Amino acid sequence: MAILYVDVSSGDDYLAQPAIGQYLSTYFITNPKFNDEVIFFYRPKTPIIICGVNQNVYSEVDLTYCKAHGIKIARRGAGGGAVYVDPGNLTYCFVDNDDSHHYLDFKHYAQNAIATLKDLGVDAAMTGRNDLTVDGKKFSGMSALKIGNRFSTGGTLMVDVDLDNASRALRPPKSKMASKGVKSVHSRVTNLRPYFSSHYQNMTLSQLQTKFLLKLFHTTNLNQIPTYVMTDEDWRAIEKAATKKFGDQKWIMGEQTTDMYYHSQHFAGVGTVEISFSVDSGVLTHAKVFGDFNKMNGNLHQIETQLIGTPYNTASLTEAFTQGDVAQNIGNIEPASLAEMLIDQQFADKATIN
Repeated sequence: MAILYVDVSSGDDYLAQPAIGQYLSTYFITNPKFNDEVIFFYRPKTPIIICGVNQNVYSEVDLTYCKAHGIKIARRGAGGGAVYVDPGNLTYCFVDNDDSHHYLDFKHYAQNAIATLKDLGVDAAMTGRNDLTVDGKKFSGMSALKIGNRFSTGGTLMVDVDLDNASRALRPPKSKMASKGVKSVHSRVTNLRPYFSSHYQNMTLSQLQTKFLLKLFHTTNLNQIPTYVMTDEDWRAIEKAATKKFGDQKWIMGEQTTDMYYHSQHFAGVGTVEISFSVDSGVLTHAKVFGDFNKMNGNLHQIETQLIGTPYNTASLTEAFTQGDVAQNIGNIEPASLAEMLIDQQFADKATIN
């Protein structure tokens, strides 16, 4: 199947709106004019925190800091964790058909980024479930979105990102940081420029994008790459659809919980699961599931419904998670492990309210 490069540079004015950047993948997945594999790039115009579809904004983001420093909040339709992006970041995204081979195969869609960076002197590698790293530090997290038989998979290339902003604006659960063996966002992430060989130290993001494309299409001439240039009609359709959902503040910010407890645990191969819950007279009276797991269309309400009214003990909670079909709605996690997470105070975390 052929790959089509979609040039989005005609939409610079539109892309100043974070909601439009988050909708691009959905447009290429659902628009019938795009049938084959697509590659496109997105470079934010302003600093943005982009949260995964199932994440708790109030827990993951320092909203006070973001407001004071002009950092906008957006939510993508895909799973994965919260990321900070700004004009020093280049995001690449593939949209493909699900042929039962490559959906959630992050390694497959990361290989061109890794190969391109190796040409630039960066000893990049894929580590864990969906991270790209160099020297043990992360420069990219990958996420996926599936609608019907098509899906998108993309990652970030942090070149000149404001790492201080990223460190202060993001505050992932302590269980996630512990799973990475680090104490802060700043100690875990890095820009790529320090790792570029001397010949490429002054490379621009546009030049990096060109290197990526030439590598992907096995050519030395951009004119030989099959390209679709976005039209005004495309951008008007995207703006109309994007602002309806991705621009909706209620959808972006989600539910602000005020529960008694907030527990989180990182599960290898799945991601971090966070549950806000309240207990009264030994029974759960409220529960809300959050997380950075990539199964973006699971029915979390099914799990929450099963938990409410459940006695706060391991056996009862295990049965509730079993009935909530955790494997289908979150990922490959044993119900008993989630029950233990709610019971054991070592998994207690704090969803700080801004």
